[in-house]
Amino acid sequence: MSDALKYLMQIRPREMEDYFSFLKNSGKHLDDKTKAIISVITKVDKQTATGFRQYLKRALALGVTANQIIDALFVAFPTLGLSKIIWAIDILLEMDMAEFGPEAMREGLDWHELIQEEKLMSGVSMIKAADGKELFVYRENEDIRVYDNRCPHQSTPITKNELSGLELTCSLHKWKFDLRTGECLEVGDKPLNMLECKIENGFLKAYW
Repeated sequence: MSDALKYLMQIRPREMEDYFSFLKNSGKHLDDKTKAIISVITKVDKQTATGFRQYLKRALALGVTANQIIDALFVAFPTLGLSKIIWAIDILLEMDMAEFGPEAMREGLDWHELIQEEKLMSGVSMIKAADGKELFVYRENEDIRVYDNRCPHQSTPITKNELSGLELTCSLHKWKFDLRTGECLEVGDKPLNMLECKIENGFLKAYW
């Protein structure tokens, strides 16, 4: 709580209690996700950067999706205008949140069956999914990670020929990655795009 709020609570406790009660009850017919989205939009409207970051993370934690946030910005376009939406997007890009990455935002995401679990050996495998998408899969005991084979720098495809042990190097600009974690080891500063995965009915599946 800021010093100003503390001061007002001391000198006008009844008025401030009434104010906070109003805020609490004014949205009682709204679900938590809707209230969270509205809070995000109000911070964009006021261009309060710290508040926008705070309420954005809170909204995502409540289950609001990245696409719903973008939808809300566009729905509020008549009030916000393009300049405030661009202001919000600039902050989103600075935050570098995986949820807002171009691949994650693509419509039509679904689970894709990759390989039978029993055929997935420890170490690193390269798998071509049914629709032609190539992926790197790292397994160590029960820890399984699936990575897009495109370099996060300029989306350059990386082939299995560029794999040495557990290190993967993009031939175009020499970004090097650790397939145990996906982290970039040399040259760049962004990790590989790690896809959500799960074992279901004996098959490894990935979400994209």
